[in-house]
Amino acid sequence: MKLRKLCLSLLIVSSFSANAGLLGLDLIETGDDPIADITDSLVVSGGGVSVISGTETFVGAIGDGIDSDTAQSGIFSGVNITDGASTVSMGQGAVLTSGSANIPDTNTATAFAPFFPGTGSDADLSAILVDAGAPSSETNDVNYIEFDFTLGAGFNAISLDFIFGSDEFPDQGVTDVFGVFVDGVNYAFFPDSSLVSFVQGANASNFLDNSGGLFDIEYDGFSQNLNLIGLVDETLTEHTLKIAIADTSDTIFDSGVFLSNLTGIYTDNDGGVNNPPSTDVDEPLGAILFLSGLGLMMRLRRRN
Repeated sequence: MKLRKLCLSLLIVSSFSANAGLLGLDLIETGDDPIADITDSLVVSGGGVSVISGTETFVGAIGDGIDSDTAQSGIFSGVNITDGASTVSMGQGAVLTSGSANIPDTNTATAFAPFFPGTGSDADLSAILVDAGAPSSETNDVNYIEFDFTLGAGFNAISLDFIFGSDEFPDQGVTDVFGVFVDGVNYAFFPDSSLVSFVQGANASNFLDNSGGLFDIEYDGFSQNLNLIGLVDETLTEHTLKIAIADTSDTIFDSGVFLSNLTGIYTDNDGGVNNPPSTDVDEPLGAILFLSGLGLMMRLRRRN
């Protein structure tokens, strides 16, 4: 099973240098179960997100087991992208791409696109491109996973970590897009509130520049390890999550997103609380009850 492979990979990579880019990559190929592999790697056990079995959908090219470039998705034991001075890292998770998930740990291709999945377009991604006034809303080579889920008591949102990388940075004008839809609403944005898609002349500050090939990854640009919070529709008891990436306008210049740590959280209206509301007694009342109990104990002791 993939999970056993992942555990073995964790043991193996721990004895090697940290300068390794994508650690323990296990491509999703013929005979694998992409839904189980991705959800097992992504969803935090006991974190409040429970996938409803039978609701899952996966769209993506499955590797043929011969040419490693034909797998569009994979799971990994870790990400550690470094140039020797600065590092972007995350723990175990899954990678979705607009091309090949067999991402080299050196930047040698001018337009990395060794494989064309041909998986079609995606209406949800096209819609957010239209809303953002993007140069093109045509999507190709989509790769996504979607499922219904329930949240544990006290949670009202999901939290997900991601790193987005693209060979379209820094010079392509119409670029790939990534979205995370919770109950139909996209919550994937860069810190400057732009879509997770390189926009020439507008949001380059969201990317670390690897066009010179100093970092140990193929992509010409990639983000920091970012976190998104997606609010659920609290009128529903069951919720839907869709995580998707696609080429935009063309089918070349691959992009990929590394995903980790999908869990439930509680957030207040200001977005400032990341844990379920406390069910403990409020502190002032707790103090009053404690002092009252202490006084009662003292009176009982005097009577005896």
